Amino acid sequence: MFYVPGIFEPRFTVTVRLLAAEAEAMADRFWLFGATAVVELADSEGFVRLIGDLTPSGIRGLEAGSLVVGIDPIEADFELSNEWRKHAQVWVCGNRILLRPEWVSNDAQQQQQVDDGSLLEIVLEPGSAFGSGSHATTRLCVGQIAQLDLENARVLDVGCGTGVLSVASVLVGADSVLAVDSDPEAIRVTELVAALNGVSEKIQTLPAQGFVGDGTEFDLVLANLLLPIIEESGAQLANSVAPGGLIMVSGVLEHQQERVEQVFLEFKLNQVEQEEGWLVLVFERSGLAASE
Repeated sequence: MFYVPGIFEPRFTVTVRLLAAEAEAMADRFWLFGATAVVELADSEGFVRLIGDLTPSGIRGLEAGSLVVGIDPIEADFELSNEWRKHAQVWVCGNRILLRPEWVSNDAQQQQQVDDGSLLEIVLEPGSAFGSGSHATTRLCVGQIAQLDLENARVLDVGCGTGVLSVASVLVGADSVLAVDSDPEAIRVTELVAALNGVSEKIQTLPAQGFVGDGTEFDLVLANLLLPIIEESGAQLANSVAPGGLIMVSGVLEHQQERVEQVFLEFKLNQVEQEEGWLVLVFERSGLAASE
């Protein structure tokens, strides 16, 4: 039914020691090569340690650029680190949706807003899947979803990660969500997060390798993916959007915007926002059929 490029790979904790001035650029490389969490810890004077989780192919990608920034040798452990959980926090997106890791408490004002309904709360337990709110692309997408009226909408979430975008869609009115991911851990966590937030009946998960559409059209397609996957699956993604519907694309950097626009030439670009160098782009499909 659907195929999302990717293979099932184990994940390892990766530690990199480097100059503090180079940390931001290296953290971006962690995210680029598929990290689900990155933690920065102070080391000796002028140096920091970055700790994240990567697959073997992600580690190879990170190592390929290591000489450019002169980092120390990469250390990879077999067990995922929980260090990042100590630094998790509550995020408010679009002034409407609050993301709260299950082990973190809201402050008094946030809790009051949740209680009176002025903020919609999503409780997260990300495990090792992507989407704790610690990355800009998650916050950008949730912020955009918060501004939409999805009453009775059908939503496709491709690369669902922790399911946070799926849950957000239901909270703002979506009637049903199909959440697709090639990572079985992401499917497991999406189902857990849907249950934590009481929306399991509206979210269907689909484990899949790659992305092939079956002709079903959705009012909103969510694609928080890396650029190569967006380019590879662009036609299938486009054809999954109903006439007049939207596709929300993230997981891309500012300098990659033109390449994303080339993928969706037949769509109108409605919105672009950036945070920390990352983008979310919202495209609208016209009433005419997209090209095969």
